[in-house]
Amino acid sequence: MDLKDLITIIGLIIGLFLVAIMYVLLKRKKIKAKALPRILAIGAGVYTFISSMTFSILLEPTSRFANYTINNIFLSLVFGVISYFSGLRFARNMPE
Repeated sequence: MDLKDLITIIGLIIGLFLVAIMYVLLKRKKIKAKALPRILAIGAGVYTFISSMTFSILLEPTSRFANYTINNIFLSLVFGVISYFSGLRFARNMPE
């Protein structure tokens, strides 16, 4: 197994665990629908940034650190915005 595959599998397991926690909290009404877009946006942005930086640090050369850090910041920002709008749609469809 290659290092890329191992990092990807670990990232997917962590992501599925976080999604399961979010699902349980939503079902138990611990998270209000009004807060869902912000929670999804911040969570997706931070998760994307951490997983992309881990992948980049372990597999890219150190000389390109500034380049892939800036790329990962913008990528996580995009994922955060997409997650925010998805959270708005979920919140509208959630029963109160």
